[in-house]
Amino acid sequence: MGPSYDPNICPENSKIGEFRDNVAHSNGRYGFRIFHNLIPRLYPCKPLVYDASTPDDPYHANPVIEANFYNMISYKNGRNGAIVERVGAIRLHNFKVADNLEAGIEWSLSDDVVDGYASVEGGLIVGRSPNTEDLLDNSPSVMGFVGPRTEGLRVNGLKFYNFDFPGRCAAISTCSHCFHDNATDSGARTVRF
Repeated sequence: MGPSYDPNICPENSKIGEFRDNVAHSNGRYGFRIFHNLIPRLYPCKPLVYDASTPDDPYHANPVIEANFYNMISYKNGRNGAIVERVGAIRLHNFKVADNLEAGIEWSLSDDVVDGYASVEGGLIVGRSPNTEDLLDNSPSVMGFVGPRTEGLRVNGLKFYNFDFPGRCAAISTCSHCFHDNATDSGARTVRF
């Protein structure tokens, strides 16, 4: 948009730098958020094309680039410790989240990538710590991990603690944003743990 617009520059699909050892707390909504798109690939302005005949690299015409996020600590946020919206080969490594009012980690869409390219690797989600506040205890719904409304996400080695408090709470939930009044998706997606 605007006078500097160039259709040959697509930052939301470009390779990113390093994200490591960050801390976020007490934010109005999110401690960490990828909004809206992050699908890094070799040619950012060209589409991904899946080719089933090349299982070693089904995106050989425009290879995906993995984006890694390491060791985030996020707690006491007004909504989620971490949320990713529409993403490609994104990996969250060893995220530690606690005392967030709606969800520890929420993954909206693993878009345009096959099973296993997008993942959560290790990490810890604490529903309620000894340092919590009354606001969390009175929250109508607290989830640890909310899965996407698409296929293809893997969760490996994620640990959950203290989802044993009043109200509706669960360590694992599904279908990110399907609760919304305007949602037309009813869930039934596969996430491999």
